[in-house]
Amino acid sequence: MNKNYFLVVLVIVIFIPSVSHAKVERRKDQYGTDFGYYMYPIAGEIPGLGTAAGVGGSVLNMGGSDTDVTGYYIRGDFSATGVAFLDLQLFPKRLVFDVAYNDYMVAPIQYNRGLDSSTDDYIQPKVEGSYVLGQLTLTFDQRRYEAFVRALTGNERLLEVLDTEGNAFSDIDQSWSTGETFSIGGSIDYTDDRLDPRVGTRLETTISLPRNEPTADTEFLAMDINLTQYVPMRRWDTLVFNIFGSHSFVTREGHTDYDRVKADEGLGCEEIVDESEQSSCFKAESLRINQTIAHRKYGTTSSLGGTQRLRSYNNYRFYASKVFFYGMEYRWNLTDEHTPFDIYIAKGVRTGIQLAAFVERGSVSDGYRDLLDKGRNSYGVGFRLVLSGVIVRFDLADGDDGIQSQLFITYPWSMFSVDNPG
Repeated sequence: MNKNYFLVVLVIVIFIPSVSHAKVERRKDQYGTDFGYYMYPIAGEIPGLGTAAGVGGSVLNMGGSDTDVTGYYIRGDFSATGVAFLDLQLFPKRLVFDVAYNDYMVAPIQYNRGLDSSTDDYIQPKVEGSYVLGQLTLTFDQRRYEAFVRALTGNERLLEVLDTEGNAFSDIDQSWSTGETFSIGGSIDYTDDRLDPRVGTRLETTISLPRNEPTADTEFLAMDINLTQYVPMRRWDTLVFNIFGSHSFVTREGHTDYDRVKADEGLGCEEIVDESEQSSCFKAESLRINQTIAHRKYGTTSSLGGTQRLRSYNNYRFYASKVFFYGMEYRWNLTDEHTPFDIYIAKGVRTGIQLAAFVERGSVSDGYRDLLDKGRNSYGVGFRLVLSGVIVRFDLADGDDGIQSQLFITYPWSMFSVDNPG
């Protein structure tokens, strides 16, 4: 048996006993009331986007409720500003509303589609935009069972496209475009805690509903499924297993003729006089056009790389119409505490300090065969500070593209993160 198939079977076998077990008891109230606030400098690093610095602030459990507000302002290789109101209790412990606003200017590294893309073959589309995201969640039984609807609306424009040498090609349509996405989903959470689980099983799913892309006349939906098992080890430690799958389904294929797509996506390379610069432009243009054609034929779903999965690779490093991922992480909880602190710019409760070691494997493809036959690995270590209402983590990971570090919030393997909203 292929060793990769064996590993998949092994991970699935680990999950089988978990789905038959009864739900575990929550170890604390899931509607926290411990008031806290943090004002903090931000020195963040997101693989594929770069580093940036700024300031952030959060107020937790305002007015004796479960409602939080958080905001940030960062500038550097990328720029972003945001504010979010979380866990607004429209009907206490039953109907919850979250809303967030973010604006940004980024030049993400965009590689060729698929698993075999080269690190030397990419473009950097520089874009600016903003979006508002709202989510309405129906919840039951200490947030063990949840269903949600999510809407995102935003404006964005492409400023220029950079090639691998940093040459900028700005002979493109720079007009603003407006888009909306709508998602539905839910979760079954048989763990002892939503924020910092140590035992139990969590199953999550999200379906991004079909949306029309007017310039391409393309329509597709995408479905994500995320299954995580938490196994208690020693006194406070946790061994975590994760399986994630994603699939896009094209419901209407847009036009894919190369010349017609070039009319929409071309960089105006014919106007460049310098032969070397023109050659670089044609290379970047071809990559951009072929990516667009594949997107219209197969759709595109969740990517691998960045802060959540395959952490040794850049954000959006691997993408296609199908994704399969599995990973394992051991979390050493050095402390298990409930320690209040008040240091003028921060007040709250520290609940733990944690070290971690992890291994991950994932694959993307536009066909099913390569999902198990091929893959990329990532492994590394991390440090986490567990506070009331937030996890701050630093991870250092290694893989085929080299060593990557990142400073981020929340645990990995999340279905939703600020650097990849959906």
